[in-house]
Amino acid sequence: MSVPISVKARRQEVNSLLPSLVPVRFVAENGTAVKPPRGYTAPADGMRSEQVDGNDLVALVSVLATAVEHARSGRGPSLVEAHTYRMDAHTNADDATRYRQASEVQEWESADPVARLETYLRGRGVLDDEDVEAARTAAEEFAAQVRAGMNADVETDPYELFDHVFAEPTAQLREQRALVAFELNAQED
Repeated sequence: MSVPISVKARRQEVNSLLPSLVPVRFVAENGTAVKPPRGYTAPADGMRSEQVDGNDLVALVSVLATAVEHARSGRGPSLVEAHTYRMDAHTNADDATRYRQASEVQEWESADPVARLETYLRGRGVLDDEDVEAARTAAEEFAAQVRAGMNADVETDPYELFDHVFAEPTAQLREQRALVAFELNAQED
């Protein structure tokens, strides 16, 4: 099992897993726009840990494979600290210029993991212009489908809010559903 954790994850939560040798790997993305110092997510005593360039897919896969093997062999959890960078703002309402300079973003553009992987695969002779164009076309078609789906009006059933909340609806949930039904019926009248 992989558990992504933030730099805010409490160390005692990680410590609690050590005695049981739970087969888990923690992956901490470190080095985004709001940067804690590297090593901030340092492991609890006795936990295997490794730092890796999170923008180097080949290195990242290698480190994660080692962490998986470590866990599967019963030797306990691992922490993988993947150093990477979030190129875009947190949301479309976020003004990233408040906390980082354009020059910083430009510096990280040269470490773009997609471009690096493309360069690596081309260098090994397993990727050519035709493959890249086919991947770009497929990605754009997929993105267009996703955008169309997100922009489509979907008929909703307000009662679905109450479905699957609990295996058996609680009295409070039944009461809330009845209130919604009352409100909807009042709007129809």
